[in-house]
Amino acid sequence: MILATGHTTWAAMKRFTTILITVLILATVAAAGIARAESDGELLQRVETYLNGITTLEARFTQDNYDGSTSAGDFQLKRPMLARIAYDDPATEVVARGQKYQFWDAETGQFFEGPVTASPMWVLLRPDVDLQDSFDVRALRRDGDRVFLTIQSSDDPGAGVLTLVFDDPAGDTGDGMALVQWYVRDAQGYITRVNLEEVAMGVPLADDLFAIDHRAKIRPGTSTH
Repeated sequence: MILATGHTTWAAMKRFTTILITVLILATVAAAGIARAESDGELLQRVETYLNGITTLEARFTQDNYDGSTSAGDFQLKRPMLARIAYDDPATEVVARGQKYQFWDAETGQFFEGPVTASPMWVLLRPDVDLQDSFDVRALRRDGDRVFLTIQSSDDPGAGVLTLVFDDPAGDTGDGMALVQWYVRDAQGYITRVNLEEVAMGVPLADDLFAIDHRAKIRPGTSTH
């Protein structure tokens, strides 16, 4: 009888412990769900708030190209209207300054210029990021701790489709949001993916970093200044 009672008590305690653990897990999941309960409008507003809050950003990046090759380099952003992508090898640079971008192709020794609106990435350069003003929001979704926003320029749909990827572990505040990746699908359907690493915010960046002296590159020893 004592053994039977002890066995019954142990079985009951085991069942109770299992139920308690299950309840705690469900409560934790429910709390997480409540913390992430936000409408698309609220999530979009949080993304806008984060982007508008960027003053400067510096990071290393790796780039996965549509042809299967990879590249690496440095990325700097100084809002508004200044950005720079500098590839390690070959030492190619893309600089956005105001309404214009400059592109130095070190492999061919050629220099190009054009309007920043030619790329959907110009959303990062706007003084006031309003994602529904000049862009079509094609998709917005959360997948765990990641938020995916896909947009396209309303004025120039042929510029391509941009997806910004944010790390957002907090879920209920903007404090934990961070831009970690973007990928662009061009008019031909080719996708280029950029992954940010070693991201630093609020770092001092000189304005002259965002200019390409192409004459000096073509003929070393000369300068446009």
